[in-house]
Amino acid sequence: MADVAVGILLDTLSRILAEESYLLLGVEYEASLLQSELILCNSFFKSLEGKHDQLAITRDYASRIEELVYQAEDVIDMYVAKSVHVRGFLGKARLKFIQFVIGRTVAKKIMGIKTCLNEIYQDRKKFEIPNAEAIKFPVEGDSLRSRRLRYFEETDAVGFDAEAETIIDQLIKGDAERDIISLVGLRGIGKSSLCGKVYNNLIISQHFDFRAWVCISKLRGVREVLEKIMMDVVELADEIKNMSDSKLRLELYRYLKCTRYLIVLDDLQQSDWWEDLYHLFPRNMYGSRIVLTTHLKEVAQSVMPYFHYLQPLNKEKSWNLMSEKVFHGGECPSELKGVGIQIAAKCEGLPLAILVLGGVLSRTEKTVGGWSNVLSSIATAEETKQLSKVFELGYNSLPHYLSSCFLYLGFFPEGFEISSRHLTRLWIAEGFVPKKEKASLEEVAEEYLEELIDRNLIELAQKKSDGGVKTCRIHDMLRSFCISKAGERRDLEVWGRNVSSLAVKSRRLGIHSNIKEYISSNQSASNLRSLLCFGRDGERVSLKHWNLLYKGYELVRVLDLVSLVVENIPSEIENMNFLRYLTLKSDSARTLPPSIANLRHLQTLAVVAPLIRRPQVNFWMMQSLRHFYFNGDAVVPPENKVNDRDSCLSNLRTLSCISPDSCKGSVLFEMPNLVKLGIYGDFGRHIDSAFETLSGLALQKLKLVRDRRYERLARLPCWQKFPPTLVKVTLSRTQLSVDPMEQLGQLPNLRVLKLIDSAYGGKELNCTSSSFPQLEVLKLVNLEINRWCVSTGSLPSLRSVVINRCEGLAGLPYSLKDMSTLREMQLWWPNNDVLKFAVDLESHKGKGKLKLLIYHAQDGDSVG
Repeated sequence: MADVAVGILLDTLSRILAEESYLLLGVEYEASLLQSELILCNSFFKSLEGKHDQLAITRDYASRIEELVYQAEDVIDMYVAKSVHVRGFLGKARLKFIQFVIGRTVAKKIMGIKTCLNEIYQDRKKFEIPNAEAIKFPVEGDSLRSRRLRYFEETDAVGFDAEAETIIDQLIKGDAERDIISLVGLRGIGKSSLCGKVYNNLIISQHFDFRAWVCISKLRGVREVLEKIMMDVVELADEIKNMSDSKLRLELYRYLKCTRYLIVLDDLQQSDWWEDLYHLFPRNMYGSRIVLTTHLKEVAQSVMPYFHYLQPLNKEKSWNLMSEKVFHGGECPSELKGVGIQIAAKCEGLPLAILVLGGVLSRTEKTVGGWSNVLSSIATAEETKQLSKVFELGYNSLPHYLSSCFLYLGFFPEGFEISSRHLTRLWIAEGFVPKKEKASLEEVAEEYLEELIDRNLIELAQKKSDGGVKTCRIHDMLRSFCISKAGERRDLEVWGRNVSSLAVKSRRLGIHSNIKEYISSNQSASNLRSLLCFGRDGERVSLKHWNLLYKGYELVRVLDLVSLVVENIPSEIENMNFLRYLTLKSDSARTLPPSIANLRHLQTLAVVAPLIRRPQVNFWMMQSLRHFYFNGDAVVPPENKVNDRDSCLSNLRTLSCISPDSCKGSVLFEMPNLVKLGIYGDFGRHIDSAFETLSGLALQKLKLVRDRRYERLARLPCWQKFPPTLVKVTLSRTQLSVDPMEQLGQLPNLRVLKLIDSAYGGKELNCTSSSFPQLEVLKLVNLEINRWCVSTGSLPSLRSVVINRCEGLAGLPYSLKDMSTLREMQLWWPNNDVLKFAVDLESHKGKGKLKLLIYHAQDGDSVG
């Protein structure tokens, strides 16, 4: 990641020298010389595209540069931090004096680093790489639109269709007594994928009253297993966490005793866990089933003497799976088939290896020579190291801009479902995503994520409404590879349990244990730039630990505490002046300190704090802000109260949620690149004035959420009041008296519509003829409607329908049967009328034409 480190420091220096040169007073000249040296290094790394990870000598060269860049970054950041601190407390005059005193020492350090960089750069000829053995990866991937269409229509192919049918039969047939099925196989063979395919099968979802999936390997004890399952039962996190162990065991047992349940215990690695869990699942006579997956034969035998052993794929299945991933259902050219079969055979029947190599081949020149080079690169690997060789090749095939993004996945816990929004915002804050013409940073980051998925290095977990990536995950073996590779470069460390006494060596740290213990034991971390915490949900961070954070971690750029609960949000947070990314959650904080606006480099601010009402955030001081997320009604002050010359928020893209009265006047016009707007609060008094402003914006996404304390909204404004550019609209708790479809159906570019949690209080929804010309996705969640009518000619582009908890709905529109575009339907808790129509619709469409997903009881989280 030396190229990334060079780029980050170069951007920092360029910005400070251009905009805040007073912070480098006394060392400006030396900083500009260092800047010039970094430009040369940056150009050299770009010339080594696709080569610098192939030879050890080049890795050594990159490591030497990276070490010097980190030294320079530490020196400059500490100098800037001291300058900011002194200027804030002692004023400009004292700042100059302090800078004069310490500037000489800092200038010498910078010049020493600059000299060393120059010496290494002058030796660059030693590190040039011959092209003879290089594998060429020139092939461009599919466009974003075509990839999303494929995500929408592709089914998961793990190559075990026959095995899936066998397991489904075992689950729904056989004795009424509770039974246990163990699934055993090598790591990377696809046990979890196969199990997921079975778990989500329509027959299974209809057969069982209750289903729960627990990834055992990522939990720290039986208590967490119980909590995970109980969350699917009652969805009351606080109540569950406050239960004693005995109470929790009893409540779960009572619930399951009279239920036909399916429990999946994925990746069981210790037999003593099963001994603790065994008695929690009642041996009722309702046909309940437990499924275990493990790569350890002895663990499976300790559970049951017989088990299902998942055999590696044979050569034919291996090639079929690889060909599917390379050509996406198309034909493989005949001249490539022979070498392709040889490559697939080298994967030894492991789907994970096949998928990764398929990703490599999809980006390799479609020539015999190109594919033969891939075969040669893995042909000499020892059998025990074959998978590692495949991972290495998959990593080396990445362009430089993807390698850092991929290794970053090692941060997240094993089995963790990663939000794409979360991940791409982090990449941007880390400096991994460069500016490109005619594309926002967010669009570039989304392209990067979808390219990694296309290369089969990341798995798509959930799709967005528009077919994009909502969540993703990484296989635990690839995650281990990421941690190991990043660790070699001292770029990223992940700490689990009982490691609080160790000193951090990397720039980025992920903590999967007790964050308070770590902070208390490591009260200063001047080399740390990113801190992501994945401790146990609900772990509390007190003011004492906040004090340690903003004093000892002031150079941190990324601080993600969203899995923890902070007791309050102190005003001293402004001392963390380098922050670009900050996420916080609090169940007790009642104020958002105004000083948070002093974080001038902050790009993403996300705060979940239900007790904070109408916080006033001076956004006009936060010129770098790109995304603001708040669970309530933040107030935007009028722009004319700010003395800043240039208060236009040109970087801001997400503002969600703000109060309706904040939309008055010209406030939103000072945010020319705003894409997503969320409004929360009292619409009764402000809806008309708010929409007078909205009509002049170029918004793509709009969300309206009514605060339950205020009156319901009678009707939506006329459709001409909406921004014509809208592609997504979400209404929640608005309790509209008048059918909203009349106005929303006229929006010319609307593709996604969500009506959630009593968004409409009426009984009948009508989609009139010619309405919703572009709508592709419709979600109806927790509505009291009993009839949904669709006239001929309406919804001509509809692809997906989700109906969740609409218990009173008497059937579905008959015209759905004539919609050739309809590809997917999700039904949650459907009544018999809706269920019968959906099954008939699936039969009418024909096999494989409509993906019908039905969820009963507590099968998962609310779709809304």
